[in-house]
Amino acid sequence: MANSDVLLVGSLPYDTAEAAFRAAGSELDGHIGWLPDGEPGPRQMWVGMLLALVFSKHPDIEETKAPQQGELTPPDPNAPPVELEGDWLLRVRPGRAIRFDDLKYGTFAAESYQVFRRLRDEGAIAPGVRFQMSLPSPHSSLEGCFEDPDQWPELNRAYVDGIRGEIRKALETIPADDLVIQWDVALELLDLSLGERNYFRFWPKLSAQEKFQRHIAQFDELWQEIPDETLVGIHLCFGTWGGWPMADLPDLDLCVRMSNEAKRRFGRRLDFVHMPVVTEPDDAFFAPLDRLDIGDTKVFLGMVHHTDGIENFRRRRDLARKHLSSFGIGSVCGYGRLDPETLPDVLRIHAQDAAEL
Repeated sequence: MANSDVLLVGSLPYDTAEAAFRAAGSELDGHIGWLPDGEPGPRQMWVGMLLALVFSKHPDIEETKAPQQGELTPPDPNAPPVELEGDWLLRVRPGRAIRFDDLKYGTFAAESYQVFRRLRDEGAIAPGVRFQMSLPSPHSSLEGCFEDPDQWPELNRAYVDGIRGEIRKALETIPADDLVIQWDVALELLDLSLGERNYFRFWPKLSAQEKFQRHIAQFDELWQEIPDETLVGIHLCFGTWGGWPMADLPDLDLCVRMSNEAKRRFGRRLDFVHMPVVTEPDDAFFAPLDRLDIGDTKVFLGMVHHTDGIENFRRRRDLARKHLSSFGIGSVCGYGRLDPETLPDVLRIHAQDAAEL
């Protein structure tokens, strides 16, 4: 696997992929093994892109509730994160069989890769650095907006088939050994962090264990039809919608359990996992890493907090090392909604922290 001390988990607040590649390629030179395109345009709203460009336009899907401005708005960070109605709700039309022939990600990736390859040829990106394609997991993509859980199995099958088509589309342009696929798993952690409570009112009432088993089952699908030459990883996310962290987790136990299951369920190599780290963890926060059982899969700990200094990073690093001897680092999530003028400093902090590993 390409050497990488730093992982950028996805979005950057730039208007173009070229701006994102140039900034990250320069500031993180020597520390990063693959680069995302920053998810510009509609993808800065993450799965909001699917709502705006795919689901709401689909002839076999009907909107039962839509935001007035045509885009999602963050929830009130002071409101209890349970039993929310949702701002943009959908259903499969009665009697229709759903399929997704164009989820957009393959087209976005192919377009960004052309820019990536040109910049790498020019020397703005170091030789050997790969292109990163970030994809939201099926449950994160569907279950915050489709209000009838009875339709979820059919939708999940259609999404998995559709996203495999997007990967095939990307591979028409991107060589398999120049590609990294990262699965973003966020809504699942939010759901699991609430125990038997529900974030959305329309979610089914399940026990914590039933939720866990349901969410990890999708790992059986996420590796299939991806070439061995392509690197694959999982970004486990506490969520930033309305403020970070959305998922209130006291330690890394859930991330460790999900990583172990992903490793067990993948029928191919799992190259990396990313786990977010709170600003002020204690030793107990990292203790579940003692139970991590993922072989030589690389771990990236999201312990870069650009709002504090190197001493706080060192404290987090030293606590983590008591339980995991070797790891890379990253932020807790993407930076798509940050002020772009702050990004050069943020990226330099990543490089400074990586130099301390």
